[in-house]
Amino acid sequence: MQNIQVRINAESKEIPENLNIPQLLEFLELKDDLLVVELNEEVVMRADWVTTKVGEGDKLEIVKAIGGG
Repeated sequence: MQNIQVRINAESKEIPENLNIPQLLEFLELKDDLLVVELNEEVVMRADWVTTKVGEGDKLEIVKAIGGG
């Protein structure tokens, strides 16, 4: 399997190719509860995570959603 270069939270990372969002989070050892994922400046709805593949040169922001009041 080949690796690709992406930017995650403004940091360059090398990851395996053909990962979807849940696989990427697992690779990064991140729990997906309360995470928000933005791919190339667009929020990816959780329902679309499985069908959304990460590609060469993609820019991701992964943040933890925090409730407030």
